[in-house]
Amino acid sequence: MPRRLHLLGVPIMAALASIAIERSTPAAEPIPIKFVTDWAWEGTQASWAVAAETGCYTKAGLDVKTDRGFGSGDAIAKVASGAYEIGVADFSTVVNYDSTHPAEKLVTVFIISDRALTSAEGMKKAGIFKPQDLNGKRIAGVQGDASRTLFPAFAKANGIDLKSIQWVTVAANLRQTAVYKGDADAVVGHLNTVVTGLHALGVQDSEMTIMPYADYGVRLYGNAVIVKPAWAAAHAEPMRSFVKCAIAGIKASIRDPQGSIAMMRKISSMVDEQKELDALNFSTTRAVYTDDVKKNGLSDVTPERLETALTQISDAMGIAKPAASDVWTSAYLPPRSERMIEP
Repeated sequence: MPRRLHLLGVPIMAALASIAIERSTPAAEPIPIKFVTDWAWEGTQASWAVAAETGCYTKAGLDVKTDRGFGSGDAIAKVASGAYEIGVADFSTVVNYDSTHPAEKLVTVFIISDRALTSAEGMKKAGIFKPQDLNGKRIAGVQGDASRTLFPAFAKANGIDLKSIQWVTVAANLRQTAVYKGDADAVVGHLNTVVTGLHALGVQDSEMTIMPYADYGVRLYGNAVIVKPAWAAAHAEPMRSFVKCAIAGIKASIRDPQGSIAMMRKISSMVDEQKELDALNFSTTRAVYTDDVKKNGLSDVTPERLETALTQISDAMGIAKPAASDVWTSAYLPPRSERMIEP
């Protein structure tokens, strides 16, 4: 056994053993795949480090080169251009892209995050204890950020008058500061980023009202694996193998988060292990290992929820609603039994 596998620990090895990975072309050269994540090597990317470092890709006959991304828009542009075969992007951003690029659509083949982490946080000292209390308030937000773009869906689901909102447009690094200094009464943004940012400024949970959109009528999917439909169709078995390795990596990151972060540090030595372990655990409990996933397995997309999500996204963004088959396919998923996560 290679030395690196001795470092994994039983939990990670058990997770990998639960997924049957078979080389799609036993006698052929490994199939090269350029893969771009949605962001830097942080806690939420640990599962991809596991998939690479444990040799899952190699065993499946894949030669995967993984590069960090710079946001969902960046990953979408790179896959759409053909510079990368596979990427990771926020589901809502993919829907928006497909609606505005009908001749160059991308499709999602695996849902990583069952719940999007779009959210609003209001200061209790400003009288914000529930979504309706945002009426007439000043809200800090980054132009183009998913939580701001999708705020109309949150508002519609919770009786908030959009015309009454006073937006305080800020740079991402000043978003939490604006609330802390009193220049805004509330803030919208990625749940983990905003909450941890406010914590760093000394704001306690007891001082704010945390409102994940998913808890208030906007149950959107989060990050997903994206690909060009034509490429996936022409590489069906490699696509299935890649998804299986994604599942193996997620299972390992849930069962042995500390080992997964340590593995990621091999790829990026600058990783702050404790900080990224906290981020991974936050993402796991809030977005990935949800009650739905515990019950139905990873990437269990139901027609009803998908249609509702597409309606909410298109209404919020003011775009044409795409057909479900244009943005999602289950063709490359393994059986549900392989997508279940044992407690």
